[in-house]
Amino acid sequence: VGEEVPAYRAFVEGQIASLGRDHPAVQSQFFSQEINENGGLFPAARRALMQGDHAALNRPRPGQSYALLLDVGGEDAGLQSSGSLANPGRDATALTVVEVDLSTCADALVHAPTYRCVARQIWQGAGHDQLYREVRAQAEHWRARWLVVDATGVGAGLAAFLERSLPGRVHAFTFSAASKSKLGWDFTALVDAGRWKEPRDAGELGALFLRQAEGCQFTLLPGPEKRMRWGVPAAARDPLNGALLHDDLLLSAALCAVLDE
Repeated sequence: VGEEVPAYRAFVEGQIASLGRDHPAVQSQFFSQEINENGGLFPAARRALMQGDHAALNRPRPGQSYALLLDVGGEDAGLQSSGSLANPGRDATALTVVEVDLSTCADALVHAPTYRCVARQIWQGAGHDQLYREVRAQAEHWRARWLVVDATGVGAGLAAFLERSLPGRVHAFTFSAASKSKLGWDFTALVDAGRWKEPRDAGELGALFLRQAEGCQFTLLPGPEKRMRWGVPAAARDPLNGALLHDDLLLSAALCAVLDE
């Protein structure tokens, strides 16, 4: 069709550049391919696309823009009272710091930023008063222009406090079946377009993020909207040490798709 209608060819090429060749919309609408409805959401080829050549950072670089992506975990009452976790298997609160490269907005096909992960931090069982102080300090340290904060359930209060102290910089995101499905599609499209990059020296948390991505499964639910259920299964184990494998770092990174909007 593209040979006969150049405008259509340009449109399809633009969709591939924006969403990635493996995005379900591209596969089904433009190449008439059936979509695998079960399996790993981040296979080896997709994880390879994440690999960047930049270094991790401990402070912002002059002239660069930064954003914080925060997936909020629950408090642990045992940690507050005795200093040890009552539930050591719970999800952590995960923070991802990204450097936003706006130069790719000038690309005729991409028209969008590239995001370079430069730092990560996790807190397990920490109270939200502690999280508020530490996340606010991180925002000031990185001179973050944007914060995307998980405002689901108990995260709503933390998001509200951060918005009050950092007005105009906080975008609250609430997880639901529909919003998480869209987040999954949008983040994989961002990855497939080469717009999410991991540092070459990712460290322990970067390696854990990649194991969470490798362990992430998805299922397409019936219906024309192709809603997706995705995440690391509840009983999954970390292949490195046998501990429970979560998806807190993965969800934190995926919030980049909210920032991208």
